[in-house]
Order: sequence, then C-alpha cells, then structure tokens
Amino acid sequence: MKTKLFMVLAIVLMCVCSSLQAQPGKVRKALEFPNKQMIKELKLTDEQVANLKKDNAELRAQMEASRDKKEVSRAEMKEAMVKMRAARNEMVKKDLTPEQYKIYLELEKKKAENGRRPQGDKPEGEGPQGDRPLE
Repeated sequence: MKTKLFMVLAIVLMCVCSSLQAQPGKVRKALEFPNKQMIKELKLTDEQVANLKKDNAELRAQMEASRDKKEVSRAEMKEAMVKMRAARNEMVKKDLTPEQYKIYLELEKKKAENGRRPQGDKPEGEGPQGDRPLE
C-alpha cells in the first residue's frame, strides 16, 4: 500500500514539475511593458506600443548591465535604479500624449496605493536591514 501511494505521489510530482517547466514565459508576461491593460486603458497606437517596447528594451539592458557590476555598493545600485526609473518616466512621457501620460501617472499611483510601490521608493530604515521594524 505504501509503495503504491509513494509511486502515485512521485508521478504527480513529476507531472507538476514538467508542467511548470513548460510555462517559462508566464512570469515574464507580468513584467511586459507596456502590458495589455496599459495598452487598453491608454488607448495606445501600434506606433506608440512599438516605441515603448523599443525604449524599454534599451532601458532593461542598461538595468541588467548595472546589476551585473559586482564592485558596486548597494547604495550606488539603488541610486542607479532610481535614475533609470526616472529615465523610464521620461521615455513614457516622450512617447505618450499629455492626456495619456496623465492617465499613466494615475495608474502608477493606483498601483502604489495597492501596496505595489516601485523599488527605491521604500523609506530608509524600514525592513530587515533597517533600524525600524515594518508595521
């Protein structure tokens, strides 16, 4: 009886693992920029989507190159990422109409209010390395 149960459990585990490996792009889709919701809510044109994707690819390459530098301190890395986020906002502002940009900022504000604030906006001293406990 134990052998059969163990075999069934092993088969189920292998099936789950193989199905997870078959979906590697699922996590990445959440990180797409611009995502489907953004395209829909801002009513982006195909040209705007193409420009945003091209600019985002360049910015992502810069971020990854910055992350790969091992001699950079954590504070310097944080500062570089904050600058790149500001560059992203400028990129978006350049590619959108003023009305679309206003809506974009409202969407970003809603995301921040829902607890998904961008990295780098965390107040100093909070969290495991800080001197104040999280509340």
